[in-house]
Amino acid sequence: MEQPLMVIGHKNPDTDSICSAIAYAHYKRHIAGVAALPYRAGTVNPQTSFVLECFGVPQPDLVTTLLPKLSDIMIQGPDLMVLTEDDPLGLAYQIITQRRFAFLPVTGTDGSYSGKISALRLASLLHDLGELGRKRDVSIHLHRFLADVDGSAAEAQVPAQFTGTIWLPGLTELPIAPQGPILAIVSDPSPDRIAHTVAHGASVLVVCNSTHIEVKAGIPVITTRRTPLEAAVALCLAMPVREFVERDHPTFPPDAFVRDVQREIRKSNEGGFIVVDADSRVRGVVTRLSFLNQWRFRVALVDHNESSQSVDGIEEANVEEIIDHHRLGHRGTDLPITFINRVVGCTCTIIAELFRFSGQQPPREIAGLMLAAILSDTVILKSPTTTALDQEMAEWLASIAGVGIAEFGAKMFAAGCAAEGMDPRKIIEQDLKMYEESGWKLTVSQMETVGFDLFRNIQAPLAAELDRARQDAGCHLGCLMVTDITSSTSLLLCAGEEKLIHAVTYPKVGENLFEMAGVLSRKKQMMPYLADLLRHIPA
Repeated sequence: MEQPLMVIGHKNPDTDSICSAIAYAHYKRHIAGVAALPYRAGTVNPQTSFVLECFGVPQPDLVTTLLPKLSDIMIQGPDLMVLTEDDPLGLAYQIITQRRFAFLPVTGTDGSYSGKISALRLASLLHDLGELGRKRDVSIHLHRFLADVDGSAAEAQVPAQFTGTIWLPGLTELPIAPQGPILAIVSDPSPDRIAHTVAHGASVLVVCNSTHIEVKAGIPVITTRRTPLEAAVALCLAMPVREFVERDHPTFPPDAFVRDVQREIRKSNEGGFIVVDADSRVRGVVTRLSFLNQWRFRVALVDHNESSQSVDGIEEANVEEIIDHHRLGHRGTDLPITFINRVVGCTCTIIAELFRFSGQQPPREIAGLMLAAILSDTVILKSPTTTALDQEMAEWLASIAGVGIAEFGAKMFAAGCAAEGMDPRKIIEQDLKMYEESGWKLTVSQMETVGFDLFRNIQAPLAAELDRARQDAGCHLGCLMVTDITSSTSLLLCAGEEKLIHAVTYPKVGENLFEMAGVLSRKKQMMPYLADLLRHIPA
């Protein structure tokens, strides 16, 4: 079955990133007929949580990396065959030879991992057969043996399990003072041979080349038409797998990255490896063939196109589609992809128009999410990024969702602006994006408020967290854009190299703090300004 398309927004997601992932995955499933699932690449912020709860839509599952793990490529589920230590060796031999497996995992009676039995180990069974009569405490599944030789049971009841010494009169010597029971294989069903064998202590008798015996042996007797050699082979294959388990070889956890395991297996001659979880349970098997297939996640990116903003491991994924409304970053693809990039205020504006073009109306909850995203990105249609299409789609979606644009937008922003008591680190990281321009690297975060009083109360810890986030990302400049939605004004808090901060031309209103009257959009106003600023500063 083909793996589903993963629809993912950027790291530190905002409302558009989450809602566009959900809406586009719904569009792909129900309109385009493509298996698709939405995901998020970070923690949902308060505004988005309000929106999801308002329309009764659960958060998408979190994905932190697109690097394939062993759990993505391993043989598992109904395709995984696992033996127990008590299973007969013949079962392992049958599966390995018929299916051409190199090995099979083996567990103990409690279900915990024990080791593996390999085709290489089975190849040495001739040696085990030759040693059969010399061993003590040989265990045999007698009922399995009885079935394998098409035998009949006579005299006393044949026990399910035998543990003792194997004796082939005429072929192997009876050990001196054998310890425990003796299973004897004879090819002569004559009364004298039977009596002689029983007299020497046989506890179970296998009579070959025969279907019955004429005398009472007084012990369990199995008769078979098979030859003594065939019976000896069948006895060997009826031994428990336990005696043949290889226990000293590498295993790996399910969450190990494929690329890391590949480095390890190059050091080994093993044909395959067993995947074992922290509770010693077998979860899967990987063979060398598993690593030859270039397994990659199928991904559609929404609300971004720059790798620096994507979930970790994006370079190992197959990016098949991009739906965005931002500037183009520097990325290439191996194959042609669907790329829709429109000069609109919100990614969900593009997705809403795709719904309308299809002639099908989105469900109320999907319409509500797309409306919320448009209102969030355009600051209730006040941002200079707002286009006629944003306005048109917002009105269409509001009619489907059954909400008023102004009222719902006010409630949504009020929920998102309730930052009092929030950890300053979360405020910086919840909507942080990374950019690179003219050799300079920078982070830009944005928080929306009703007035600036709350910001001024936590300005110092915000400045400290902004600088920490900048350094952690290896950037030269860190910026926090604090937008008052009631006055259409933003404050710009900066951290980083002094020559970059000193180059800012907006009015300075505090330490590393600047006032940007009329600036609401990070995408259309803030980033073009910073990009132009950095182009004129030698790196």
